[in-house]
Amino acid sequence: MRRGLFAVLLVLSMALAGCLGPSTASWGSDSGELHVDFSQDSTTIKSGLGSESFERSDIEAIGCSESGNLTGTPSSTISFTGYLAASHFYSSHSSTGGANGMDNAVATSVAIERMSFSAASNIVEGDGSRIDVKNWDMPLSPETGAGSVDLDEVDRDSNTYWYILGLIPTSENIHNGLTALDEWHQSVTIHGYLMQTNDSGTSPGYYNYQSVEEDCSLAIGTQNRESAYVLVTSIELDGATISSDGESDDEWVHGDVPFIGRAGYILFFLAFGIGGGVGAFILSKMFVMQGAKSTMKTLLGKAGMESIKQVKKDVKSAKASGLASPSQRKEESRKQASKMKSSETKKTYAEPELAGFDLDSVLSSSPSMGSTIEFGGQGSSVVETIESQDMEREISEQSSVIPSSPMQSSFPPRQSTSSVTSGQPPRQQREHYTSSAPVKKKSAGPPKKKTVRKRKASTPQQEVPAEEPMQPARNEFDEPEEEFSDFSF
Repeated sequence: MRRGLFAVLLVLSMALAGCLGPSTASWGSDSGELHVDFSQDSTTIKSGLGSESFERSDIEAIGCSESGNLTGTPSSTISFTGYLAASHFYSSHSSTGGANGMDNAVATSVAIERMSFSAASNIVEGDGSRIDVKNWDMPLSPETGAGSVDLDEVDRDSNTYWYILGLIPTSENIHNGLTALDEWHQSVTIHGYLMQTNDSGTSPGYYNYQSVEEDCSLAIGTQNRESAYVLVTSIELDGATISSDGESDDEWVHGDVPFIGRAGYILFFLAFGIGGGVGAFILSKMFVMQGAKSTMKTLLGKAGMESIKQVKKDVKSAKASGLASPSQRKEESRKQASKMKSSETKKTYAEPELAGFDLDSVLSSSPSMGSTIEFGGQGSSVVETIESQDMEREISEQSSVIPSSPMQSSFPPRQSTSSVTSGQPPRQQREHYTSSAPVKKKSAGPPKKKTVRKRKASTPQQEVPAEEPMQPARNEFDEPEEEFSDFSF
């Protein structure tokens, strides 16, 4: 897992190559910024890189005249050519480190071993001078340690010649282009002017006793080391140029990649980075498949491999002829089962259909003989019609008319013994339909009156007027669930 994550980070870091640079000061007049208003006659520098703001406006640019001398009215710039051995960038200056005065205006310090541009370009990496920088708070006085060259020890007995320069950009484009010097061990030529102020005198870093060669390059004194502040106007690199206005044909741009440029690098990354990753994945998959095939061939043998090939051919021919595989048949049966289940669910919610029974017509019609009385509970019930109530009333009348005599009929009228008077108030009578189709009840008809024989010797009894029976209360029958429709006696 860690190796995979490291590989991903390594690939992503390739996309940032050339886009990262050192931390430098910003261009401007506010705190933490640097601004230079350059002209050969008078240059003004405003710096907020120190603990206190710094500003000088009496700066005179010293350059090369046509006769090859340094002058305040130059015709060309001074050049500093050689092998870039070390550099240091400033986002701020510390007064505790010893920086003061014009040090606060320096954006970058460089250590260049003087030689021709071609000679510097031909130095193989690792063969050039190597400097170990310990401290570079003072732009013109770096502290160096172990290395092929110790700048603190350079003197007239040394075999090498050095420029220690404090670079002050004259334009914003130069200021941004100084980041190109972050790459050590390359050939470089810096063009610019030395500085002189009204009160500089013989102060270190200012123009006082220096001289130039015939090509207007700064000459190295007897100490084999020259330290100076330089107002930079342009920089030449191997294959690129940093100009004041940024309009050079081979202008260097931050994030540019040597030889192939930024566009070339992006195409290279897309082609060899992403494309190479996809190609490696496909290639590894091919290797895995090939290994699996060889293992299968070893396990099954030649006859088994031939059988597998024949099965593949048979499957293709079966598909071409329209035959369905077992998996396809299972899928179709599963779909059919789901359709049937959905249709059954719909039927469950539909109204029940009873043969020979029209529920709508029954609900719309009213009963032929008035209302009925409902008996029973919620689980089962019995319907008592008006006819059964009339029949029960007549039977009670007859029993009241017939006198109590030993000659009474041996078969007294049957009466329902299961009637229970309900203590609840009668509610509105309504029709009740059970879960089964109701059977049409036949009217029992008027019961035949039984004749009573009278003896001659007996005295005619006076008929007792029958009291008008009261409307029976609602009867409830706590009987099992069955049809209770036969009231005949």
